[in-house]
Amino acid sequence: MNEQLPINRVEMELNQWRSREERFSKLFNFSLSNNRSLIKEKLHHYERIGTKYKGTKNIEERFALQMLKQEKNKILKQLYPNLLVRLVRKLFVAPLIDQIAVRKDVKEQEKNNQSLYDQVQRIGFKDLSSQIDQQIKQGHEQFTIPVSYYVNEKERLDHELSFIKNQSGQYQFEGYKTTLQNESKPDEVRSQYFKVQQGNFIDTTQAYNLLAGRSIQKEKSWIQLDLNDKDASGNHHIKEFHSGYGYDLEKALQQLPLKELSNKTQADKLKDNLKQGNRLPVTLIKNGDEHRFYIEANPQFKSVNIYDQHSRKITLSTALGNRTIETLKQIQKTSESKQENHSKKNNMRIS
Repeated sequence: MNEQLPINRVEMELNQWRSREERFSKLFNFSLSNNRSLIKEKLHHYERIGTKYKGTKNIEERFALQMLKQEKNKILKQLYPNLLVRLVRKLFVAPLIDQIAVRKDVKEQEKNNQSLYDQVQRIGFKDLSSQIDQQIKQGHEQFTIPVSYYVNEKERLDHELSFIKNQSGQYQFEGYKTTLQNESKPDEVRSQYFKVQQGNFIDTTQAYNLLAGRSIQKEKSWIQLDLNDKDASGNHHIKEFHSGYGYDLEKALQQLPLKELSNKTQADKLKDNLKQGNRLPVTLIKNGDEHRFYIEANPQFKSVNIYDQHSRKITLSTALGNRTIETLKQIQKTSESKQENHSKKNNMRIS
């Protein structure tokens, strides 16, 4: 069995130090080749690398460590010309420095890993800690993790999570590409890359809803993918409807005699879910009877879309049947009055 690792991690970390030296040389006018502080830090870095990978079975890494050892001896002689000083440092000082550095590296790595676990879980990817750990141990500059699952009997989501190592050697979760495939429509494959930014991201539920053609609310705006228009990288352009566009979700809902609107808790839950882009089952009161329909937000046309139990889009008049508009307006007026009184009583504002 070949136990050799896929890349030379020692070489990779040495290249990181070289990149750091190049950045420093551009920042400062004086020469860094004989700067004692920088040389000491370089020696500490080399010693940490030697301690970190001394047990490796990778032939290329072991060879790189041999070369590194020679380079460390050269730096030691430059910093400490006295043989006795070098001997004392080797026996007493260096081991202590190594222990402290290793403990620090382990804590930073654990902190970085936990941050990645938490981040991907908040977005909707669970149980990926072992896969992330496995990839990080290999030391690649960047790596991807695939995740696939069915959201229903016919639709499947294929995600590809992208991670990259930054200049400090820590890994970051950059974003993920999501592809929606519908087995009933094999030629209709939709993909989008969702970049993860600090404090602002699209979770997996929102990603699915966007690729399904629905809209979601982010901050005070609604966004929707233009499924008929892509950029050069293959991503769909984004249609955005700001608050000034005039879409009022609550007003649009009041056009329907929904049972859920008679209860503030249910009404708030309904609105929150619609803002996530979900298509939701609702109960519509028609001629005193309850009927099941499905609705979703439609900010572009300042309305809500209505679907029957067969997922067929229908009009408001079809959903209402023979209910008159005047009766509907009276229900709407009564419902608004109840919610306004409830809001005033609890010193709350209906959004």
